[in-house]
Amino acid sequence: MKSLSNKFFMKKQLNNLRVKEGTPILQHLNAFNRILNDLLALEVKLAEEEKALLLLSSLSSSYDHLATTIMNGKETLKLEDVRQMLQDKLMKKIDSIEETSGLVIKGQREDQRVRDPKRIQRLIEILLATIARNQDTSRRNI
Repeated sequence: MKSLSNKFFMKKQLNNLRVKEGTPILQHLNAFNRILNDLLALEVKLAEEEKALLLLSSLSSSYDHLATTIMNGKETLKLEDVRQMLQDKLMKKIDSIEETSGLVIKGQREDQRVRDPKRIQRLIEILLATIARNQDTSRRNI
């Protein structure tokens, strides 16, 4: 139903969306994209730059330097540029996890690594399992 109250509710959700420190960025991007899709279904149109700025403003303060970097010297901003920046940051984290967990074959060059969704999902699962173990250990030590 394309009622005014539905449009208001979805716009309010989008404007109030904030990522909490520690929340996986993919989870936040999925929530952001879901709201955009819901607004599109309600025929609410948002300018590309508005979407990009809303996504940037929804990020935690740990992303402030990336927001500044991506806007530096630009007159306009595209949502895809922000998404790409976040994916690049995620890939750097994944690469770091691979290196520290021994998942990288010694001598493997950066351009030889395959960046397929299954690999990313596997690494995210490893990361989440590690976080869960660390939280469980912390709880036992309290």
